[in-house]
Amino acid sequence: MKKSIISFALSAILLSQTATLAQAQIQPSNPYATAAELGLMEGFPVPADKQVTKANALQTAPFNRWSYQHMRMFYPSADIPASQKPVDLEHVIDTNLAKQVSVQNAAGETRSFDEYMTETWGDAIVVIKGDRVIFEDYRNGMTANQPHQMMSVTKSFGGLLALMNIHEGQYSESQYVGDIIPELRNSSAFGSATVGQVLDMTNSMDFREDYADPTSGIRTYGAVLGWTEKMEGVDYPTSLYSYLPTLNAEQEHQHGEVFHYQTAKTDVVNWINNRVTQQSFQVDMHDKLWSKLGTEGETYVLLDNNATLVAGGGLNATTENLAKFATMMLNDGRFNGQEVVAKSVIDSIAAGGDKSAYAKGPNASENMPGGEWSYRAQWWVSHTPGHEAFMAIGIHGQWVYIDRERDVAIVKVSSAPESYSKAQELYDLNALRAIVDYVSAN
Repeated sequence: MKKSIISFALSAILLSQTATLAQAQIQPSNPYATAAELGLMEGFPVPADKQVTKANALQTAPFNRWSYQHMRMFYPSADIPASQKPVDLEHVIDTNLAKQVSVQNAAGETRSFDEYMTETWGDAIVVIKGDRVIFEDYRNGMTANQPHQMMSVTKSFGGLLALMNIHEGQYSESQYVGDIIPELRNSSAFGSATVGQVLDMTNSMDFREDYADPTSGIRTYGAVLGWTEKMEGVDYPTSLYSYLPTLNAEQEHQHGEVFHYQTAKTDVVNWINNRVTQQSFQVDMHDKLWSKLGTEGETYVLLDNNATLVAGGGLNATTENLAKFATMMLNDGRFNGQEVVAKSVIDSIAAGGDKSAYAKGPNASENMPGGEWSYRAQWWVSHTPGHEAFMAIGIHGQWVYIDRERDVAIVKVSSAPESYSKAQELYDLNALRAIVDYVSAN
């Protein structure tokens, strides 16, 4: 059941919606065709079979090849303002990287770097060594300053903001969620769980991410947000804030025993941040991160029909701004001569979470096995010798990969047709590690 995990849960909701017959007729002979090669959104009017709509923008291939660079055209959104003092990253490009790096796919076949990018529907990749961009590759019409849908990478920003607020003494991981959010006191999934348990997703919660079942937790969640149709005769909560208190713990596990990746937990992390700081995610992002990272251009987050942030996966950001963020994380929280994030906060992420809870949970997998992986503050952490790293991951191929041991960070954005496949995940992990190995050796 991996990925009910790395899931921008909302993105999978729309699998339940059937594309129109005209839309379904796009069956390109080249499965890796770009949006331009497919002719998506071209013409006045756009032909019906080339039209990207709200119904197919979020997850339906191949329309996501275009939509992931234009998400705010289909959903409500809010800006995260750029810095008033832009800072340019130094670019010293290693032209040999693409020639020298080869990657094993899931079948064990050796593929060139170019084949890897094509076969994983890569839209862009940026590699950082120290504080310099040493490689970048843009495809499918993507540019360094084009915002891209980041899916569950959003969660990791929320987790980082939480740790920063905790470091500042605004609340603690040992506090009970119900003491901070009184509205959640009667929810057995959250009221008696600690902040740290929800932050690390080890609180017990009965929430099925079964997209085919309209009565499942994730389908109810989507209906509440207005992103999927409501079932007739069902009395739905009117907002996310009235829905979260209805969630309860599962009977099999106590809080803290098992890691289980479930998107609604991220909404509670965000709610705690909002309540304590009295600021929205986007304001906190700007004040604590974006304003200090010399960011430029457009960054935005998606909202639900009540203008509430989609905390599980609403971030849309440029690779240039994400590279500045990754550079800061790589350099112990420092950027452009100032501390942006306390080193102890980043140390906490890199150290990882409860390995035992991770191993006992349903999300440990062959690619990310128990004993070698953990989850900490909405970040995935690899403890594999030689490949220690922490990362933000989103479905359809979004990655922010930080390897402090070898001083390398990588940002990759994609528009893969499947939300998750074991093969694509392994292909990406093999590539990211191969890039790190090459860069650290040169």
